[in-house]
Amino acid sequence: MKLREYKSEDCEEIAKLFYETVHSVNSIDYTEIQISAWAPKDVDLFKWDNKLSNNYSVVAEKDNIIVGFGDVDSAGYFDHLYVHKDYQRIGVATLIADEIERYSRKNGIKIITTDASITAKPFFEKRKYVVQKAQTVETRGQILNNFKMQKILNEK
Repeated sequence: MKLREYKSEDCEEIAKLFYETVHSVNSIDYTEIQISAWAPKDVDLFKWDNKLSNNYSVVAEKDNIIVGFGDVDSAGYFDHLYVHKDYQRIGVATLIADEIERYSRKNGIKIITTDASITAKPFFEKRKYVVQKAQTVETRGQILNNFKMQKILNEK
């Protein structure tokens, strides 16, 4: 498995990965209606590409297939961390999160924050992220529960 920076040509494959992952992996914690609001079939690829291009975004590849992606903005907001539904629990998320945190430290970010889904919360807790608050967010008319979490980055 290799990690590399995001390229605009990745956007369509990443959008598909996001959709399939949310609709399969997150279905244990959210209803079908909530999932459809969170990850609709049609996404604005221009908007996604713009966001991923403006953040520090990485993709994990295995056998030329994108198996995960993640990004962080200049303020230390860890926005996305998604792993392909067929590549769960083999270290993809850890590889991406390690790189996001390494990059953040290197760029002077002291605290990294994220809004973790119910599904992702245990992963972030194992990485020493602390829940700041439980929250409800509205997405396309649906209410979803998630957690504002943060981690203080120590120098390495």
